[in-house]
Amino acid sequence: MGTMISSLSVSTITHATEDPEKVKAAILNLLPKGLRNSITVNQTDAKGHHGNPIILLNFEITDPESAKEAFSHILRSLPNTELSQIRDQLNLYYDGKSALFLRIDKQSAYLGSLRLSLSDDVIKLRVNFTRGDLSSISRLISAQLS
Repeated sequence: MGTMISSLSVSTITHATEDPEKVKAAILNLLPKGLRNSITVNQTDAKGHHGNPIILLNFEITDPESAKEAFSHILRSLPNTELSQIRDQLNLYYDGKSALFLRIDKQSAYLGSLRLSLSDDVIKLRVNFTRGDLSSISRLISAQLS
């Protein structure tokens, strides 16, 4: 059975010390150029843990073809060492049901290169699958390594 991507969502927090337009550019850098203009980034004013003003930025791609194109682009943009890490430790990124979660370094994304990050200041990526088991998702990732 193949892997079917149903949607992809991206979210991040813009802190008061950050330029919202630069953070918006960073999250759009996750996408292939052809998809960037068709995306509407939602912006929500909120408060952080300590009452500090933050802006939540997010978007979702619900068209399966576009979501697949975006996810393939993200995989191709990550360093091979990190792709191997995702593939080899897939259970750390997959919820076991239908979603894969990656944390992308916000600063690197702004500069146009994608890297995974363990910090709190990240772009959160969620890829939803209509069907997909670990082995088919692993094959999808491995295909980008060749």
